[in-house]
Amino acid sequence: MRTNHSRSATAWKRPTCIVQPADTLELQKIVRILTTRHVRFAIRSGGHSPSPFAANIDNGILIDLSNFNQMNYNAADSTATVGAGMKWGDVYHRLDAHNVTVVGGRVLDVGVGGLTLGSGLSYLSDLYGLVCDNVVNFEVVLGDGSIANANARSNEDLFWALKGGANNFGIVTSFTLSTFPIHQVWGGIKSYSLEQLPALLSAMFEYQSVPEKDPYANLMMQAFTTNTTVGAVLNMVYLKPEKSPAAFAPFYSIPTTNDTTKIQTLTEMMSGQGVPNIARWDWFATSFKPSASLYQKIATIVTSAPELAEIQSATSGTMALGLQPISSSLVRAGNARGGSPLGLDNVNQTWFVLDSGWSFPNSDATVHNATRAMKDRIESEAKTEGTYVPYIFMNDASWDQDVIGHYGAESVRRLKEVQRKYDPELVFQNLVSGGFKLP
Repeated sequence: MRTNHSRSATAWKRPTCIVQPADTLELQKIVRILTTRHVRFAIRSGGHSPSPFAANIDNGILIDLSNFNQMNYNAADSTATVGAGMKWGDVYHRLDAHNVTVVGGRVLDVGVGGLTLGSGLSYLSDLYGLVCDNVVNFEVVLGDGSIANANARSNEDLFWALKGGANNFGIVTSFTLSTFPIHQVWGGIKSYSLEQLPALLSAMFEYQSVPEKDPYANLMMQAFTTNTTVGAVLNMVYLKPEKSPAAFAPFYSIPTTNDTTKIQTLTEMMSGQGVPNIARWDWFATSFKPSASLYQKIATIVTSAPELAEIQSATSGTMALGLQPISSSLVRAGNARGGSPLGLDNVNQTWFVLDSGWSFPNSDATVHNATRAMKDRIESEAKTEGTYVPYIFMNDASWDQDVIGHYGAESVRRLKEVQRKYDPELVFQNLVSGGFKLP
């Protein structure tokens, strides 16, 4: 029984009872019992999010989907149906036997459910869109205990709403995903000293500024500004077995402290990514267009802002920044697959995240507020120079960020229409109070 199987202790709670339905039929019965008696509950897939109540609850029922761990690969129509309780590492390992993969998470220990319903960013996203864009069918248990299949031909409005709609409409039991013949790649991790951060940010701007970015190239940059022994890292991958592709040329002249890039499988490449062993985590997200001047301001803020000392004052206080380059091809690919509520602008952009870690709960408020203040500094600079993008990536957002409100007024209006149709009793707005709710 997974009592507190969450990556971050910020998400550890005390549910009255944990239930692990064996199958969809049992889950339907559980939902009917809870809704009839107006019992509060939470839903857990992988438990990766540090958000305190996203997948846990105090004094309520926790529905643990870990038994929904089956996967079926259909070579005839190039799809894989994946249980909502699976983690991406298990999905990839099973698909490796067929030399195919799916547009899925970049960290193997992340659960399928939360990432997909939060939209999901993948190393394949510049080619095919976000993870949610590549769902062919959602099987969902609704608030009245009935089952709905949402796809491009049935319950189309619910299909649209679930692409970033989080836990607001039902409990998804399985996702049918498109598969793609990608297996051998070139990639790995390049590590750098922290003093190379300005050069790396300049290279990032150059990488993002080419007229037509190579969609097979993808990366994420992280810098641990409180830990010079770790420094900065580039998780980079080229989705073909071609060594040192030209797409990453802006980075090749910057001296590394370590380099694991090589030709390997995509799963092997992702398995090399580590997560620091720190008890408690919080994340804040914002977005902006690529800007050489903003990137250099970020380098200054994340290494010298007074909030950095507040974070370091906590036991094991750690902060890392993350830059995730998003190509306009990602947006176009998502629109071609039916669109989503996210309201993404068809422009090159950067999804930025600040990750803060610490050890003990007495520092929760200090670290949360300091991280938010640092995010606000960066966001203010982006607004001042006109590069701010009003989008918050749900999978990197902190619990008090208005994620769905940033989808835009029209998307929120449509989402509420879908909610009234499929959850008229507002079960997933009121009884499931955790996670990102419709405003």
